[in-house]
Amino acid sequence: MTIEGQGIRWSGYSVGGFATCIDLPGYKVCVDVGRLVESTIARETVLVTHGHADHVGAFSQHVAQRGLRGTGPATYLVPPGLGDDLEAMMAVWRGMDGGELRCNIVEWTPGTPRLLRSDLVVTPFETVHRVPSQGYLFQSVRKRLSTRFRGAPREEVIAAKTRGEEVEEEIREARLAITGDTSIDGVLGRPDVLGADVLMLECTFLDDRVSSAQAREMGHVHLEDVAEHAAAFGCEELVLYHVSPRHSFHAARRLVREALPADLAARTRVWVGDASTMDGSD
Repeated sequence: MTIEGQGIRWSGYSVGGFATCIDLPGYKVCVDVGRLVESTIARETVLVTHGHADHVGAFSQHVAQRGLRGTGPATYLVPPGLGDDLEAMMAVWRGMDGGELRCNIVEWTPGTPRLLRSDLVVTPFETVHRVPSQGYLFQSVRKRLSTRFRGAPREEVIAAKTRGEEVEEEIREARLAITGDTSIDGVLGRPDVLGADVLMLECTFLDDRVSSAQAREMGHVHLEDVAEHAAAFGCEELVLYHVSPRHSFHAARRLVREALPADLAARTRVWVGDASTMDGSD
C-alpha cells in the first residue's frame, strides 16, 4: 500500500533494529534495504544511510532479484567508507552463489548534490550515529526570471540571453528529508531538513524505558527530544519512523499525541511496521 503526504508517495517497512526500507515510487528510488520490499526491486537507484544490518540486511537479495529479472545492475549510493565493506560482502555472496550478482556501489560525500531528474535533486547530509551515517534531502528544482530582469521588456531579456548572459535563477524547495539513524544532534541546526514539506525522522524510543540521554549515546532520537525542540520543526508533515518494536502502532501514536504540542502532534504521523499502518484508526 502506498501512502501519500504533501504530494509525496511512499511505501515500505520500518521497525527499529529489525528492518527499514523506504520506497519512493514518484522519485523512482528507495532508501535502505533492510528488508526486501517487492516494489523496490524495480529501483535502479538505492540510497543507503549506513551499514547496520537492519538497513542493508537485504542488500544481496536486492542485487540478486534484479539479476534474476534481467533488469540490470542497480546503483547503490552509500556513505564514504562503506563501499569497500559492501564490495567485500558481495564478493562472499558471489562465492556462495556462483553467479555474477552485478551491482554498482558508489560512495557519496555529504553535501554533494545529484540530479535525479531535471526537476529533482537529492543531497546527502551528515548525521550523528554510532557508525558513519547520512540522511538525504530531496529538493524540487525550477527556474524563474532573475530579479534583474523582472519587469524588463521582453526584447531586453532576449537580447541579454543572446549575449550569453544568465537571465534565470534556480529555485530549490525542500520537499522531503529522510534522516536515517541519528541522534537529534544530526538534524538540529538544519533548517532545510527540519523545514522540508515532509520530514521522515527516526524516533526509536518513545517512553522512559530508555532515557533521552541513553538514546543520544546510542545515536538515536527520543520522543522527548522532538518535544523539547518542537518549535524547530517547520515541516508540513513529520513522519516518525524506526520505532522500537517494544511499541505497537497504537501505543506509539498515543505516546506521540501525549508528548508533543498540539500543533506539531496534528502534523505528525507514526510509522511502525508496514507503511499502511499509518492510516490505521484507534
